[in-house]
Amino acid sequence: MRRGQLLSLDALISLMVMMFVFAAVVNTSTALKDEIASTLGWYERANIADNMLDVLMKSPGEPVNWELNPSSAKVVGLRDPSSIYSLSYEKIVALGENPTRVVGALLNESNGKDFLLSIYLSRFRVSISGRFPNVYLQNETFANPNGNGINFEITSGNGNNPFTVTWVQLERNGNVYTNDEMCTLISGNAITLQDGDLLQFVLADDVTLTAELGQYVETYSIPSGARVVIRITGPDASNFQINYGSGSCPYTFNLSGQGNVVVTVSAYDNTSPVFNSTYVFPTVLLQNNSPTYRFAVINGSVVTDQGVINASMERSPWIEPEMRMGVISRLAYNLSSGPSSEEPMVYGVLSEGLPPGAYMNVTVPSTVGNLTMFFLSGSSEGGLLIYRNDSGALWGITVLGGEIRRYQGRGDSIVVPLKDVFGSPQSGDTIGIWLYSLSGWRRKDVDIQLFPSLEWFLKPKFEQVLIQLKVWDDS
Repeated sequence: MRRGQLLSLDALISLMVMMFVFAAVVNTSTALKDEIASTLGWYERANIADNMLDVLMKSPGEPVNWELNPSSAKVVGLRDPSSIYSLSYEKIVALGENPTRVVGALLNESNGKDFLLSIYLSRFRVSISGRFPNVYLQNETFANPNGNGINFEITSGNGNNPFTVTWVQLERNGNVYTNDEMCTLISGNAITLQDGDLLQFVLADDVTLTAELGQYVETYSIPSGARVVIRITGPDASNFQINYGSGSCPYTFNLSGQGNVVVTVSAYDNTSPVFNSTYVFPTVLLQNNSPTYRFAVINGSVVTDQGVINASMERSPWIEPEMRMGVISRLAYNLSSGPSSEEPMVYGVLSEGLPPGAYMNVTVPSTVGNLTMFFLSGSSEGGLLIYRNDSGALWGITVLGGEIRRYQGRGDSIVVPLKDVFGSPQSGDTIGIWLYSLSGWRRKDVDIQLFPSLEWFLKPKFEQVLIQLKVWDDS
């Protein structure tokens, strides 16, 4: 019995050890199962955001042209179907502006979870400060068609009184003489002008320009503060002189002469608007918390109130963020778009130079009003002002690289050559047109046309885009 009792005790101890081992294994398995379940849950949650961005950025969606009718979208994809890597600007706009029309497709992509989608698009911000100059003379040419010469003078008041300028410059044979440097050219008390001379000055006095062409006399008044630009060409150019009188060089003089010569004069305010464009990258917009588009879908409904969105995320036990950088192909050509400092009417990359003779035709109401446009041409910036004042006349003024030109409309339309607002952009240059401001006229009453259409001369411009996604469960 003693031996049997010992065996029973050993068996009991062994059984107890086995029970402890089994309990440890069971407990370990339970913890392991919990850890596995937790890991699987994390992967599932993380995959929602990752997979959703995969669909958005790698698929063009279904149907492929869903952006034309967002309500038809079964799958919302943003890839440009004509490209293997870039997103479509039009699809991004369709998504950002119509989230309620595609909410069903988006819920399928998010597995019914709540999410916040923020899209940051690269963009130009343009500005025009200051005012466009008044133009008093635009390349007005004075020449006697009969070859009998002209009698030309610019004076202060009546008679041949000298006038005063605040700045003066003469370009001659590639040399430039400014202010006091002019005095080195004086012979006696005058500077004799030569064929091809370009004279510029800024007036400190009101002046009168008089040109006698045989029996015809033309007279123009030019106010103080205006910049006057004069080019003289012809065999009798030496008959024209800058007359200083005694000891008045370089700022007080009159200008006169008579002979067989051609005098071309422009006069406009010595002021010009300042054009500025800033290219803003998505990372900057992200730092400034300034998305181009942002909306959330919570419990099946589109929400844009950030307070409501934050409260929903706080109620969720988990939030999975994801962010990706991509490239968009952007080509804008909408001559009916409204005033904006960010959204262009025309934007893209030239596939070749501007077509010869291309022009813009703008038709406006017969009432008083004005509009301004901003033009981007490679690294150059310029602008156009079209206005109708109380006189009823329609005028246009372009400013590009220091060149100022004026145009007069016919009836309610005005024509502006595109070379005057774009210069000479080359293939590969980015060009853009913004309708910057509109006053006194309704947009629907203003018609803007380009001839020929530049749409066929433009390629998309590739730019960065950043998409930020947060997924959670507020069920």
